[in-house]
Amino acid sequence: MHRTQIYLPEDLHERLKMRSRADGLSISELVRRAVEKDLQQESSTRSARQFFETLKPLESFADCEPEQYVRSLRDNSRILRDEQNING
Repeated sequence: MHRTQIYLPEDLHERLKMRSRADGLSISELVRRAVEKDLQQESSTRSARQFFETLKPLESFADCEPEQYVRSLRDNSRILRDEQNING
């Protein structure tokens, strides 16, 4: 373990003392857990952000209108066409 000294506002220190007593943990353990939790959340948020930033739209869809594209998929769908023939 590495020892680190921090300064806390009085009200935060009081709240930590109360929590420490209630949970049966040292203030140091509460701080370690809070820092670990914050770093894990930051890491997962950063990973998701990096993933989405690396996504690039396909050039073939650059000039495509979404509604028209979906309509053409539906019009050319073999499954839908077969279903219409059966029900039709």
